[in-house]
Amino acid sequence: MCTVIIDFDPERRWPIMMLGLRDEQPGRAWDPPGAWWPQLGESVHGIHDREAGGAWLASNDDAPGGARAAVVLNRREDLDVPEGGWTSRGVLPLEAVTTGVDEQRARTARSWNLVELAADRVRVTSWDGESIRSIDVPPGLHLVTHEGPDHLEVPRVHRWRPAFVTAAAPTGPLDGETAASWEPWLRVLRDSTVLPTGADEAIVRVDEHDGLRLASLSVTALALAQNGAVLRNARLEEPGHLPATLRWE
Repeated sequence: MCTVIIDFDPERRWPIMMLGLRDEQPGRAWDPPGAWWPQLGESVHGIHDREAGGAWLASNDDAPGGARAAVVLNRREDLDVPEGGWTSRGVLPLEAVTTGVDEQRARTARSWNLVELAADRVRVTSWDGESIRSIDVPPGLHLVTHEGPDHLEVPRVHRWRPAFVTAAAPTGPLDGETAASWEPWLRVLRDSTVLPTGADEAIVRVDEHDGLRLASLSVTALALAQNGAVLRNARLEEPGHLPATLRWE
């Protein structure tokens, strides 16, 4: 199940810094960050799921009020199939950064957590099959998993959140003069790979869930400011395995 690390400081030049591990079925095809949805405008970019057409993560530099980004994570509830079939969770990040989430339609998706990011706000919204509820998280370092933000009963949050809190947060995008500032976070991520990929505490992981094999497929670095977001993505050529050097796109 996906893991998202966020550092939020509204007083910083780049208020949002995010490192995301995307876990998905290894055979499910996807595309790196790009403007894959021309109907939404050239300013909407994201990681494109070829099968359902949605996004795991999306950003919009021209959103009203300033740049926005959103990322969706699966939850673990086993829900009954709604009348008319499932709505893809991949529509949620795209709606979040454009029109806003259609909650009625969102209730016909499998359970989810949606993290919405702006220069002045981080909000986590959850659908567990019974209700949709939202919380704003305060400035600081947060780990979001299938249970939501900072649930210390999740083994990988309990094990690795203190290390990310201690590590210096990145100061800007993963390019140019601020690229090196990502090294403390990436060092923690590399340190976490001393664990087997099937360990409960692993961040880069391989899971068996509901008869499906899920594995970490990519690492995404996002920096967001009021006037825009910068996305960089590294595909893990061997699912669930972090190479010594990440190739960023």
